[in-house]
Amino acid sequence: MLSVKRALFMSVGERYVLLVTNFVTAALISRILTPKEIGVSVIGMAILTVALSIREFSSASFLIQHRELHRDDVRSAFTVTFILTGVTAAVLLVASPFLARFYSEPNLVPFFRVIVACLFLDATSNLIIALLRREMSFGKVAAIDIVAAVANSAATMALALADFSYMSFAWGYLIGSGLGAGLAFALCPHVWMFKPSLTNWRGMISFGGYNGVIAILFRIFDALPLLMLGRVVSPNAAGLFSRTLWIGQIPDKLVIGGAMAVVLPAFSAEARQGRDLKRPYLAALSFVTALHWPALLVLAVLAHPIVNIALGHQWTEVAPLVQIVAVALLFSFSFELNYPVMVAVGAIRDLFIRALIVFPISGILLSVAIVGGGLQAAAWCMLLTVPFQAYVALSFVQRRLGLRSRDIAAALWKSALVAFASAAPPLAAIGISSSGFDLSNAEAVAAGLTAFGGWSAGLIITRHPLLDEVVKIFPALRRARASAG
Repeated sequence: MLSVKRALFMSVGERYVLLVTNFVTAALISRILTPKEIGVSVIGMAILTVALSIREFSSASFLIQHRELHRDDVRSAFTVTFILTGVTAAVLLVASPFLARFYSEPNLVPFFRVIVACLFLDATSNLIIALLRREMSFGKVAAIDIVAAVANSAATMALALADFSYMSFAWGYLIGSGLGAGLAFALCPHVWMFKPSLTNWRGMISFGGYNGVIAILFRIFDALPLLMLGRVVSPNAAGLFSRTLWIGQIPDKLVIGGAMAVVLPAFSAEARQGRDLKRPYLAALSFVTALHWPALLVLAVLAHPIVNIALGHQWTEVAPLVQIVAVALLFSFSFELNYPVMVAVGAIRDLFIRALIVFPISGILLSVAIVGGGLQAAAWCMLLTVPFQAYVALSFVQRRLGLRSRDIAAALWKSALVAFASAAPPLAAIGISSSGFDLSNAEAVAAGLTAFGGWSAGLIITRHPLLDEVVKIFPALRRARASAG
């Protein structure tokens, strides 16, 4: 347990550094480039994301969860990954002129020429990172991720200032990937990993077969609104929606992102020792929602000033969309936990079946919404698709872990009260203000501080389990609680 907590601390620290880096980059880039310029890179990266899903047939998760890992397993993973990466790179290069004509964006051709060079660098670092995570070497993982992210961000911002426009993202990605791969190999310099081998490719493909299809369906659905908006409406609309999702997902990255790098190895270790995952899963839900839900509700209330501070005034039309998306994402509280717990118990086939249910149906609903209503409809549709996905996903987890609906409700009701306690003060501030939701920056900061006060009061009043963890972190609070008791 101590090693898990230490790993969690390092991973969360890493994610916060990455979040700040990403935030600064997005804030600056959004003030330098137009939504249309950003939209070109958004479309290109969305296509790349879908294409890269084929690499999940040699998923790094196989290396993490495999019970007894041998050198031939690692070599096979590298060999298959590089074969699939080569196929993906070749297809993208050949298809880039057709994609450019399809989107009426000739700029996509040079964008892909640079991007494909990053794929092999990423493949190297991703597999090495998987091995390090299996060994719970999260300090090294943090170093690799931070160096790659900071280099990527610094290069992208410098190139954008130098008028490289949409290509700033491609060249920045190449520089970051190169430095990340170099550091990964320096920290794990096992040349034997790169010796071609297909000795255990069947076991890996057996796992990766399900995982690959899941990844393909998920990434197609994830990229679908950006690709559809770029084609049906305009690259400008794709850029606006990408920034909507970026703002809406800040609570997710802030609260959950760091923990997820540790959850799969930790759950897998528990499962290998034959322990029940029901209790840790419910505890994780309780902790996550006590942070995630309040952050999303406060984001929905303060969306207008947050967008102005984060992106600048040229993105103001994003604010109403952020409010809709933030409310929809309240239902995504279990998403990041479901995958690792299902993989840990060997239920990859259940994840495959779930993906076959939720992503095609959600994709059809989203496509119809975009064709019929454009940008606004894409946001409103998430109020339908996210709860639907949450219901199906939780149904599979309940069946595997033997959970009842009342168990989940018991783990969540205190978090719901804490969330409402957090959102009430800023809502009151908006009611008092003459400008409504469009608060000034100073008013928004004051409202955010009152939200923190409401969150703290909610934890104390409900005696939320998270309060005990907060008290453990701060010695002064622990002494005050002991004297009060």
